[in-house]
Amino acid sequence: MQHNLEGITYQEVVNDKGVTYAEFRARLAPAFGKAWFDIAKGYFFLLLTCTSLILLDHYYHSLWWIWVIPFALLTGYIAAYLALFIHEASHFNLHPDKKTNDKLATVFLCLPFGLSIKSYRKIHWQHHLHLGTPQDTEISYFNPLTKLFVLETLTGIHLLRTFFQKEKNTLLSAEQVRQGRLMLVAGVLLHIALLTGMLLSGQWVLAIVWVAGFGIFFPFFATIRQLLEHRDELAHHLTDFRRQPHGKVTRLFVHTILSSSFGAAGFTRHLIHHWDPQASYTRLGEIEQFLLHCDKTAVVVQNSTTTYFATIKKLLSAP
Repeated sequence: MQHNLEGITYQEVVNDKGVTYAEFRARLAPAFGKAWFDIAKGYFFLLLTCTSLILLDHYYHSLWWIWVIPFALLTGYIAAYLALFIHEASHFNLHPDKKTNDKLATVFLCLPFGLSIKSYRKIHWQHHLHLGTPQDTEISYFNPLTKLFVLETLTGIHLLRTFFQKEKNTLLSAEQVRQGRLMLVAGVLLHIALLTGMLLSGQWVLAIVWVAGFGIFFPFFATIRQLLEHRDELAHHLTDFRRQPHGKVTRLFVHTILSSSFGAAGFTRHLIHHWDPQASYTRLGEIEQFLLHCDKTAVVVQNSTTTYFATIKKLLSAP
C-alpha cells in the first residue's frame, strides 16, 4: 500500500498510547486564523514583488529586459501559492460558517482566477472519488513529465486543452455552469482593469510581467505540482490513462521553506489529505506525527515521503 493510505479505516489506526485516529481527529478543529495569515502572506509578497519591480524599472529602466522573466516567474509562483487556498475553501476550512466561507473565498481567492467555488468543489470532489481512474476530473498527472509536456504548459496548449475538457464536463448543473462562466468573466474583467491601470500609469513592464505571471507561469507551476503529487514513477509515457486506470498514488513531501510554498495549504502532505479530505491543512502536521506512531500507517508514511526534486528526477527517467 505504498503511496496510498486509502482503505485503512480511522478505527484501525491506533497509536502507541492506545488512542484511535477517530478519537484524535475529533480534537482537531481548523485553525482559521493561521489559514488567513498564510493567505495574507501571499498577497503581501505579491505586492512586494510588484513594488520592487516598479522601483527597479524607475531607477534602471534601460535594464527592464533583465527583470521581466525573473519577476514573471515569481509572480506566477505566488499566484500558484494563493490558488491552493481555493482548495482549502472547497473543504469549508476558511470559516466556521459555510456560506461565509464561500463568500470570503469568492472575493479573496476565486475572483483573481475566474473560478466559482461551488463548481470547483463539485469537480474537485470527483477527484477524491475517482483518483487514479479514467473518471478522475483532475488529470494533469495522466501526462508524462517530458520536455514536450513542459513546453505545452508554458505555451498555453495544456491550459486550453484542460479548459475545453472542463467545458464538456456534464457533472455541473446548469446553474453551476452559469456561475462558473460569470466568475470567469469577472476574473477576466478584474485583470483587464488592473492591466489598464498599469498601462495608464506607465507601468508597461509590470503589465508584461503580470500577463506572463498569471497567463504562463501560474498554470505551469500548478500543473507540474499536481503531476508530482500523483504521477506513478513507473508509469509508461505512452500509456493513455484516459482509457485505463493509472492507480492511486499520492505522496508526502519533506516540509521545507521552499516546498511549503510550492505545496502550500497542506499540499506537501497530500497523501494524508486524500485519506482524510476534510481535515484542515493547519492540522496535517499533527496528523502526520500521529500516523508515524501507529503500526498500521507508519511504514506507508515513511515510504511515501520524498522531495519534489527527487520526484522530478524519477519521473524524468520514467519508462
